[in-house]
Amino acid sequence: MSAPLRILHGAFGRVVLLQVERSMALHAHRDCHIVFKVGGAEIQFGVGRREHPVTAQSVLMINTWEPHFYDHRGTEPCVLLALYLHPRWLKEVDRVFTRSASPKFFTRPVALLNRRLAGLRDDILDLLGQHEPAAPEAVEALIADVFTEAVTLTAPLSRLRWSGVHGELGYDARIRQVVEGAMAGSNAPLCLDELARSAGLSRAQFFRLFLRSTGLTPKTFVNMLRMEECLKSVVRRDTPLQQIALQCGFDTAGNFTRFFSARQGMVPSKYRRVAELLGPDA
Repeated sequence: MSAPLRILHGAFGRVVLLQVERSMALHAHRDCHIVFKVGGAEIQFGVGRREHPVTAQSVLMINTWEPHFYDHRGTEPCVLLALYLHPRWLKEVDRVFTRSASPKFFTRPVALLNRRLAGLRDDILDLLGQHEPAAPEAVEALIADVFTEAVTLTAPLSRLRWSGVHGELGYDARIRQVVEGAMAGSNAPLCLDELARSAGLSRAQFFRLFLRSTGLTPKTFVNMLRMEECLKSVVRRDTPLQQIALQCGFDTAGNFTRFFSARQGMVPSKYRRVAELLGPDA
């Protein structure tokens, strides 16, 4: 089982330092995802349909909505530093980053570290190594610097400036209505047949249009929303995990634990024990 070393939740999203010793199922996020390997074995990390090498000299960048996975091979663990960043927060950092909500924001998943980004990565590790809680403002400033520098490795700023500030995804209006309703938490149905009916499409038509529009299968999308709800609840310690399992639609606590650990690399109780909230908006 993988071991969480430090987890910070804030208005920016979350920062996770994790010793990985098990595989992670195919999943996706609404957040930009930046990953550094900071210890242990070199790994292959899957983004979309391809696996990419992640080494101490590289950075992995995963777009919002982009499916990814990790197949752990061998016996040696790997230590990863992962940043999950909300596009809305990034837009507040710099309007140039409005397009961070796009599934094509990062033009390639892996780039070699430059000296500045390596130094910023080490600064985050130093911050995570402190026993005293970090000031939210200091954490946010450092994370903003990391993201800004990472962007220079994958997309020139000139491209970002002319790319516009239009919506996250361009897709069929029927799919857009379903997606936006589900993401807004408006009691939208979260099973494939009901989603298809709400869009006025057959199951096959809905699956095909949804995949073409979002890059995700409907099941991966539903699991993404369910995982987000699980994380919001788990990190706040006022609700028993068994109750969270029921609230998130699981019939048993065991099914909830298996779902959570397959996508986070750890059981919910371990995540809760390590996770820290920074500020009221976390």
